[in-house]
Amino acid sequence: MAKSSVDILVRGIVQGVGFRPFVFRLAKELNLNGYVTNSGEGVEIHLEGEESSINEFILRLKRDKPSIARIDEIVEKDSTPMNLSSFQVIASKETKVFTIPPPDIAICNDCKNELLNKYNRRYLYPLISCMNCGPRFTIIKSLPYDRSRTTLSKFKLCKDCEAEYFDPINRRFRAEPISCWVCGPKVFFVEDGKIVKSDDPIMIAAELINKGEIVAIKGIGGFHLAADATNDATLKKLRALKNRHFKPFAVMVKNIDFARKVAYLSEEEERILLGQEAPIVLAKKKEDSPISELVSPKINTIGIFLPYTGIHVLLLEKTSSPYLVMTSANPKDEVISYKNSDAMKKLSSFTSHFLIHNRDIYNFADDSVVRVIDGLSILVRRSRGYVPIPIPTPVNVDKVFGIGGDLKNTFAIGKEKEVFISQHIGDLSSYSTQRELKNSIRKFLRLIAQDIKVIALDMHPNYYSRKVAESMKTDMKVEVQHHHAHIAATLASNNLNGDVIGVACDGTGYGADGNIWGFEFLLSNLKSFNRLAHMKYFRLPGGDKAIIEPRRFAFSLLYDILDKESLFKFDLGFSEKEKEFLYAMIKSGTNSPLVSSCGRLFDGISALLGVCLFSTYDGEAAMELESIADENEEGSYSYDISFNGSEIVLDPSNLVVGVINDLKSNAPKSKISARFHNTVVKAISELSIYLADEYKLKRVVLSGGSFLNEILVKGVRKNLMSKGINVILPRGVSVNDSCLSLGQVVVASSEVD
Repeated sequence: MAKSSVDILVRGIVQGVGFRPFVFRLAKELNLNGYVTNSGEGVEIHLEGEESSINEFILRLKRDKPSIARIDEIVEKDSTPMNLSSFQVIASKETKVFTIPPPDIAICNDCKNELLNKYNRRYLYPLISCMNCGPRFTIIKSLPYDRSRTTLSKFKLCKDCEAEYFDPINRRFRAEPISCWVCGPKVFFVEDGKIVKSDDPIMIAAELINKGEIVAIKGIGGFHLAADATNDATLKKLRALKNRHFKPFAVMVKNIDFARKVAYLSEEEERILLGQEAPIVLAKKKEDSPISELVSPKINTIGIFLPYTGIHVLLLEKTSSPYLVMTSANPKDEVISYKNSDAMKKLSSFTSHFLIHNRDIYNFADDSVVRVIDGLSILVRRSRGYVPIPIPTPVNVDKVFGIGGDLKNTFAIGKEKEVFISQHIGDLSSYSTQRELKNSIRKFLRLIAQDIKVIALDMHPNYYSRKVAESMKTDMKVEVQHHHAHIAATLASNNLNGDVIGVACDGTGYGADGNIWGFEFLLSNLKSFNRLAHMKYFRLPGGDKAIIEPRRFAFSLLYDILDKESLFKFDLGFSEKEKEFLYAMIKSGTNSPLVSSCGRLFDGISALLGVCLFSTYDGEAAMELESIADENEEGSYSYDISFNGSEIVLDPSNLVVGVINDLKSNAPKSKISARFHNTVVKAISELSIYLADEYKLKRVVLSGGSFLNEILVKGVRKNLMSKGINVILPRGVSVNDSCLSLGQVVVASSEVD
């Protein structure tokens, strides 16, 4: 039989996912000699043996790869035989980095079983992990992915762990985060800044939670504040401490059976909950749920997720409640706390109880959030479990950097035809978050070893993210309009290019005319856009103040359709002096920018109905309005569409009149909300169908935070698909502003050509 020798390079997500052990076992099974190693380019394999066996190896390399691996490219070339007599895993090579860092992976069933098996040497070891699960992105400092390049480098393996690490048939063969009671990091309970001596620190935390206390708990990507989700008094205290009046808390549920008791779960929602990413899933609440109404007040959904680390599994084994609030541990508008010393300082106003460990977190990562709408998985927040998996794009984006926006910030870096998007950074309103943005950019660039030549930034002149971008030294800087970035991100995430009708509906985006956009119909591709239609402009009295006070925009909507006397009779909770002040602002345009925004329209209608006059978190008014909508109501209101030169304008004034008339006739607010939603669905559908026909297109892209609304997405998809139109939503990225960085990268890449 013919003897052959070949070198193979495998690129993709092939480090930290059990790929080298898989290669080792496969080579041994096929009697092949050679070696496998990690390098900056991916996994390098040298094979010597029968040609038929090598061909079988390559076939099975693709077919039988580890489930959490992703192969993007296999490069083969003939090589000179070294006459090797065995197959080995050898030390990693220092080369230019092309490989993809792996994401963090939720605890696997094997580790969970070991954790709870009193005959296993890792029984109750909270930081248990293996090749199939555990921290990855959050502990990596640089590539290739070796223990020496992670925060576990300071923990020397004991003899038993070392034996597992070098045993090719062991599940922990070459598992870099491997550790145990003897050699690994430890968990401690800290009270008032001092370590409490205990053989079971998790039990101390559990007993405190059982007593109604709040405990800060360190996980994979940062700290949570944990509390019993069935205890009203504790949750009232937590809300007061966090100054978080109504924003929903996420609940960690002991297992999927308990999850089914608190939420209506579809097959897709259960699949996501049980998946290796283990995100928070927003599901419809059950009416008889044992969970406190204070967890997600005034809305009909609840965010639930399952334990994704050994610490979480053990905690929920020991608490009397199978439902624990696990909310990100951070002061208002700051990133999640992830360093022990910083956390104990920043969180001291929330609690004196800390369950910590000494496995350092290098890259923080908040929990990801998913909502399933019309059978589609739509990301609300893309972070732990998804980052840093890149998004393939249809265009070359090499060395293009997108800074994102100021709300729900992420940044992104292009490498060849892929875009690496950062973890969720958050809103850039605090110094702490601004500092972490800069730190994260530095770490991320180092991790994927990429230079920057072009920086893309939002057009908004006052964004902090823009200031950061402007301070970075590059060959070129490119402004990208906010809503064009939304549409481009959605196209790119679906690996699509070409012209589409893009519908961008959100709260705020700086427009090309200097006004605030947010209800836009664009003829768009990855390179350029043309604004075809938009909602009529209204005044936003007080600017940003009107965003946190929806009743101000309600006043503006009424200003446009009522005389002064009638306007002043409408009760929105303003004093006569405040009404005069707002009236004068709108009339003169003083501190009242023009806004065309779907988000603000939702705010205004929510306030008119008395559902939400003051917003305590982003999207509150719209979420509460959606939650009360009567799903059986089919009625709608009228609206006007006019042609102003080359632009089409959607005027919702008649819609507002219809809402007012229904209020006067004491129609149920649930029906008014449903009619409003049905009207927006009808208007988006009508304009989309008209424009698609006008421009001979069969694809409509939906993007922007308003499309986290289930009623809108289901209604628009149904109407457009019935006309043979392909409706495209983001895939693998969020629909809200966290996708801006991706859109900026792909749009700016066209400037490089």
